Order: sequence, then structure tokens, then C-alpha cells
Amino acid sequence: MEKKLSIMQKTYAASIAENVNTYQKLKLLDSVVERKKQHQEQTAHLINQQLGIENLEEVFSKMVEVFGCANWSVEKAENGYTAKTTACMLAALSKKMGGANPCHGWCLNPMIAMITAVSQGEVNDQNILIKSTLMEGDNCQIQIQIKKIE
Repeated sequence: MEKKLSIMQKTYAASIAENVNTYQKLKLLDSVVERKKQHQEQTAHLINQQLGIENLEEVFSKMVEVFGCANWSVEKAENGYTAKTTACMLAALSKKMGGANPCHGWCLNPMIAMITAVSQGEVNDQNILIKSTLMEGDNCQIQIQIKKIE
């Protein structure tokens, strides 16, 4: 079963990487990413429910479990969390297939929407900072600041 899941995860990542590079060649990538972002913001709560996500740390752990694409680790920070990965199958495949950036449309924006949906007002997209991605550097790092609700 694990072997089948691994094959499905790799096939899925390769399919996305191919699509991202096709969108880039057709000069449609930015508009596709923006449309996906709007849709993801509307459906994030449903995705969280389907995956059984109840807190923001679980967004990262469930993405690892389901997609097997990145090796996310999440650490508590002074006023929030820092999530980091040093490997991503999607970024690596996309680089090999032409170099188009899949990070925002297929990973970061969906997770930001899911984090915002599950955080019950403690986090919005303005409180999430993408420090780096594996398309430009040696890690992908996200800082999430928790707002104090009074």
C-alpha cells in the first residue's frame, strides 16, 4: 500500500509540475495562480474538514501525510510558528521540467488559506510571511504570527 501511495504522490507531483510549466510557456501562470488563490480561500474550510485538520500545525503534517511532497517541520516561535522544509518534490520536478515556479499556486497559497480557515481569527494572510522558497534557495520557510484576540 505504501508503494502505491508513493507512486501516486510522485505521479501527482509530476503532473502538477508539467501543468505549471505549460501555464508559464503560455504566459498564463500568474492568472491561474490568482484564480486558484481566490478559489482556495473559499474552499479551505472544507478541505480542512475533509482532512481532519483542527489546528495550524496539522496543515503541515497532513500535507506531508497526504501528498508526501515536502518534509515540513513546524516549530513554536515567540509569537507564532515557523515552518520549514529543505526538500520538495514539486519544486525539484518543476525545475527539471522548465523552471516555472509552482510554490504559490499549488503549495503556499493553499496552505495559507487552510491556516487562515483553521485559526479562528488568530491568523490572516497578512500575518503569514514567506521568507524563502526552494525555487530560489535551499529551503522554504514560512513565519506565522498569531494575533492576540481580546
